Amino acid sequence: MSQTSPGAYRTVLEALKAPLPANAPPGRHILIEPGSYPNTGFRSSGDFVLEAVEGLGSVTLDGRTVATVEVTGNVVLQGLIVRNWSDKGTAVELDEGSVIADRCEFVSRSNIAVRTSKGGRLYLRDCTVHEGAVVYSASTGALENTVLTGANANAVAIRSGSSVMLRSCRVEDAGKHAIWVSDGSRPVIEQCTISGPGKSGIVVDDHGTVTLRTSTIQNSGETALVVRDKGKVDAEDIRISDAGIDGIWVLNGAFLAARRTRVDASARAGMIASKSEAVLEDCEIVGAGANGVSVIEKAKVMLRRGRVAEAEKCGVGLGSGGFGVLDGVTVSANKLAGVSADPGTQLSVQGCSLTDNLGRGIVASVEAKVVVSDLTSVRNGRPDRFDVPVKTAEKKDAPEPAPAKKPAVQAPAGPKADAPAPEGKGGTKADALLAELEAMIGLAGVKREIRKLTNLQKVAERRRAAGLPPGPAIGRHMVFAGPPGTGKTTVARLYGGILAALGVVEKGQVVEVSRADLVSENVGGTALRTTEAFDRAKGGVLFIDEAYTLSRTASGTDFGLEAIDTLVKLMEDHRDEVVVIAAGYSAEMRDFLAANPGLKSRISRTVEFENYSPGELVQIVEARAEKAGFRLADDARQAILEHFTSVKRDATFGNGRAARQVFEAAVERQAQRFADLDELPSAEELSLLVAADLDVETGLAARFGEARDAGQVRSVQQRLNAMTGLDEVKREIGDLLDLIASARRRRAAGLEAEPFTGHLIFAGPPGTGKTTVARLYGELLAALGVLAQGQVVETARADLVGQYVGQTAQKTTEVFHRSRGGVLFIDEAYTLSRQGGGNDFGQEAIDTLVKLMEDHRDEVIVIAAGYTSEMDGFLATNPGLASRFARTLTFAPYPVDGLISIFEGKAKAADYRVPDPTREALAAHLEANRDRFRQGNGREVDKLFRAAVTAHARRTERLANTGTELTTDQLTTLLPEDIV
Repeated sequence: MSQTSPGAYRTVLEALKAPLPANAPPGRHILIEPGSYPNTGFRSSGDFVLEAVEGLGSVTLDGRTVATVEVTGNVVLQGLIVRNWSDKGTAVELDEGSVIADRCEFVSRSNIAVRTSKGGRLYLRDCTVHEGAVVYSASTGALENTVLTGANANAVAIRSGSSVMLRSCRVEDAGKHAIWVSDGSRPVIEQCTISGPGKSGIVVDDHGTVTLRTSTIQNSGETALVVRDKGKVDAEDIRISDAGIDGIWVLNGAFLAARRTRVDASARAGMIASKSEAVLEDCEIVGAGANGVSVIEKAKVMLRRGRVAEAEKCGVGLGSGGFGVLDGVTVSANKLAGVSADPGTQLSVQGCSLTDNLGRGIVASVEAKVVVSDLTSVRNGRPDRFDVPVKTAEKKDAPEPAPAKKPAVQAPAGPKADAPAPEGKGGTKADALLAELEAMIGLAGVKREIRKLTNLQKVAERRRAAGLPPGPAIGRHMVFAGPPGTGKTTVARLYGGILAALGVVEKGQVVEVSRADLVSENVGGTALRTTEAFDRAKGGVLFIDEAYTLSRTASGTDFGLEAIDTLVKLMEDHRDEVVVIAAGYSAEMRDFLAANPGLKSRISRTVEFENYSPGELVQIVEARAEKAGFRLADDARQAILEHFTSVKRDATFGNGRAARQVFEAAVERQAQRFADLDELPSAEELSLLVAADLDVETGLAARFGEARDAGQVRSVQQRLNAMTGLDEVKREIGDLLDLIASARRRRAAGLEAEPFTGHLIFAGPPGTGKTTVARLYGELLAALGVLAQGQVVETARADLVGQYVGQTAQKTTEVFHRSRGGVLFIDEAYTLSRQGGGNDFGQEAIDTLVKLMEDHRDEVIVIAAGYTSEMDGFLATNPGLASRFARTLTFAPYPVDGLISIFEGKAKAADYRVPDPTREALAAHLEANRDRFRQGNGREVDKLFRAAVTAHARRTERLANTGTELTTDQLTTLLPEDIV
């Protein structure tokens, strides 16, 4: 491509549209001579390479359209400057395919310079990005040795479950945040430098999880690192300096784990934690403009070793509700107190050194709970004090208050404590609440049991009023056993209100907790958390959801049983103050009751919540529709009834949740149906849901319509069949496709059809194509309409297994939810079942996965991959695991001919020839190294091909250096001596 050379193409689009020679390999390699190419703007679905002949700076592609380069294929950009001058345009726009950019420069007038979405794969290496952002949305890729400078808004945005590596990058002078991570995305940020952002250096929110290593954030306009809204950051060897407000914010259910991190010279606090948790090990927080560390609003912070020094106010300040543990920390040279604790805080100080503070080493309110052991407090300006009165404390002694400027986003409430709404001056009456219970759909057995308990309580109160003994003690603690979505939480709230109305409990509030609210990762922390939850429930009901998880021992350091033991003692000590309701699956709750000898005697009554009947589920859908201003047509009602009659309603069926999903999907489909109409529908039409709006025949178990994209099905099958070897794998996948087709035909004929179970085991050595086949399998199921999207989320043990109690279930759940509508591919899955020591949580990941596979059986395909013998052990770790995987596909090692075929395919794709003598040398090399290639297979062949290309380049360059003018044949032919 050239502006001046005769016969050359003048634009990229011309070069892309030019016919290829016969027998040419797929894809195009377009060489661009130096120059500026204005009015560039094209869209392509093909595979191609664009290369500046003379390298970076020699070729500029300028555009003013929506995108200068818009692609959906597999593209390589080398040495180009790509610019876009539209206020709403991008330099590069990528959907679905891949872009690899080496030594390129991207400029955009809009806020976005480069964007990838819909599963695209974007890699920038040694690149520069000016003014616009790099955006990953539901995509993967990497930024390496790349500079992002002067972004108008955020410099890097990673969202919608994206997985990205940022390594050795510089992000400079972003208008807003340098890096923003959201929507369950999981980037790794290593060896990066962030400087001068207008707002924050890194923001992590909405379930985003960031691994942050050996990086620097300096001169941020506001807070350097923000972790909020259930975001998570694992940081190591980080340097934060000169933050415009705070060094670190952790808030709204977020979690921060930091090691060897230093925060210097923040304008306000070094770190603020609010309604969140943080663990800092060997960290230093120095020179903060206010408190070094502020712990407020029920936050829990542990500082282990490390140093907090030279703060303008307190080194560590706990505001009301804060919980702090200081273990081996040095707190020194702070201008007020070293450590302060407000009323209502809890503080544990172990083995710490408080020295050279201008005020007291430690100052605590008389209403703070403080535990001190092995404390060194010397050379401070005033003596320590633990009894500061709440009202009369002098200002100079008062614990440091919370920062004046709170984070902009307020944290949601923790475990709920909702009392039933009052009805009239005297509060909610028992009969009114019973009537509300009776109005609930289904639950006949539950209603009968609650009414029986209510009558017993009524009569006991009447006996007391008559001066008679109330009769035998009535067991008020209960187990609510049954599948999810059957109203257990709602019934618990009504029961609490009924007991309050009868005077059995004082207030009737219901405090809802789960394992995460009761179990701590620290020794002694579980008893404290359980006691806190129990205290909040005094005068009402403590509702423990999925209580059986407390009795499952995940590892040697699991503290679930400690929570049960603490709970049993509290139930005895406060038997008349709290009603405990433990909820969960029926079978698992029997194990829960057996976990402590005193538990079964204290919770003597079990109320069974049965699955809703198909008719009751239809009523639930109708009730939701009516509440939202919709109604069901007769054909829609009949279709829903048939759907719920056909689905398997076992112990894990979603019940009310499943009914809600049916209704919500119907509303979405109705909206899509009306969106394309020219005329506005009438109010009657807008409120009516018909059978065509229902999505009840979507999902893995019941999609029996036509294929969504028959052409795509054929295309993916061709790509699968073109892969070398794998005959057994291809046959097995063909069988699965035949099962889907047969089920559709049977259902169309009115016959029963077995549900499609698509979970698979891929067994075999590495390098045999397992990941590639998984991607094709996801594409096939999406094209067939079995999966909603077909994306493949690739994970390994590190993505699923946490470092502390409770983290593994969270990580596994987050990864699973990113896979909804597609395929979850777990590489080396057998490592989950290997016991890695006392703190190994691999089994917890497996147990969580089994439950999620059942709860979302129609939404995700799980493929577990690994060595054949190891995968047998993996399946044996959980009784439900083997039954959920439909079959095992065995990926056999490639024979020598297959490895040669792979090598030749790579050579052809890269414009190299493999003549017969080279082929013979290749075969001999593979035979001589049979064991190596049997273990590595395709991966080892890829290494061998790269080595051959390197040897070829070395050989031909030697010839060129002697003055030989190389021919095309010499440049493309691999010789036997290149096989090394």
